[in-house]
Amino acid sequence: MDRRNFLKNSTFGLIGTGFYRQEKNLPQVKKKEGGTVKIKEYRTLGRTGFKVSDICSGTPDNVLVLNALLDAGVNYIDTAESYLRGRSEEIVGEAIKERDRKSIFITTKLHICYGRGKIQKEDITKAGILKRFYKCLERMQTDYVDCLMIHGADTVEIFQSESFHAAAEQLKKEGHLRFIGVSHHGKQGARVPEGPMDRALIAAAEDGRFDVMLIAYNFLKQDQSENVLRICKEKNIGTILMKTNPVRNYFFAKELIDKLNKEGKQVPERTQQFMKEFQAKYDLAQTFLKEYNLNNKNEIRDASIRFCLTNPNADAVCISFYNFSDVKDYLKLSGTRLIPRDTMTLASYAKYCGSFYCRHACGLCESYCPYQVPINTIMRYNHYFEAQGRKKYAMELYAGLSSAKADLCITCDGLCEAACPYNVSIHGLLICAHNNLALT
Repeated sequence: MDRRNFLKNSTFGLIGTGFYRQEKNLPQVKKKEGGTVKIKEYRTLGRTGFKVSDICSGTPDNVLVLNALLDAGVNYIDTAESYLRGRSEEIVGEAIKERDRKSIFITTKLHICYGRGKIQKEDITKAGILKRFYKCLERMQTDYVDCLMIHGADTVEIFQSESFHAAAEQLKKEGHLRFIGVSHHGKQGARVPEGPMDRALIAAAEDGRFDVMLIAYNFLKQDQSENVLRICKEKNIGTILMKTNPVRNYFFAKELIDKLNKEGKQVPERTQQFMKEFQAKYDLAQTFLKEYNLNNKNEIRDASIRFCLTNPNADAVCISFYNFSDVKDYLKLSGTRLIPRDTMTLASYAKYCGSFYCRHACGLCESYCPYQVPINTIMRYNHYFEAQGRKKYAMELYAGLSSAKADLCITCDGLCEAACPYNVSIHGLLICAHNNLALT
């Protein structure tokens, strides 16, 4: 398909739909004295009524960086009981203790599925959920949380947990909780009956009790997510977007191939075949990268974030900030929308490099795996390793998987890849993931 027809038929043909705004009409990002970038835009977070910064903070792991974000106008913080074994919540507490608590929207999350991580049966009773939540409050040095989410909920059974809802009602009456929500990372195993993410999250939206959703969305991961965003908008459910930059997988996979070649490691014949196929796709992708001078992935990253900020059904983008450079690089995008160059850039990237990104929370291929490898979960762990730099955390999660791991993929024929509707190099990416995540 030539580029003109590709753009016409792709979801990047956004001009004239109301999803696209001319660059000349965009507000300029304000800077305070000294050149520090500030949040430019605030949006209403669904039925909560809170005016949330369009760019939010996820997974705080540095109090100085979090303070810089709050100083710049970021007013939504996403954390969880399990992040950094509770240290993430402690960092939140350190950052907010001298600030106006009512000006900051804090979301934390609890796993309420037995057997997930270190969760025991007593932890998912009403009493267990209350006990764990009170510890969250202690770590954050606050007497209330704005939103408590069910962490990584992938089935209707989890959404409808009466223990969770009973605990939430009590916490609201006590003044310790204002709203509830769900986060969704896709299926947590290869045999989850709800299937793709939109089925589970639409069921949660129809439930009527949830106020906010945290979902995966980016320019390559639209179809299932768009359905959820549309319904949430209709029901006035607040939506926060995560996994908004799908670009890094391409660069990391190429780095692995170069590393294996340089070290001269002996790899199985099937892996050698993957490497040849991968190299062919990489060579084709170079046509795009050279034409647009995009070997600097930051330009594509910025376009990815602007794409998400342009969606009228989304309230905010949640980003993990690891240093002060991240603060500067991401906050400068606040208040912006797609520009003409972005439309061509992202559409061309999707055409030439889209096969290097396994869509978050998809899972359409998992039922074809003869070993029941939890493909979606492993790819998410590898995202933590590659894109977020949380290498030790990702490796611990991978080591803790009780199911089959991606080492089985090395000699497999790759039925998952053949079943992928997006033509993703799943088989090869799983081998890359295992190379990253395996302890030995």
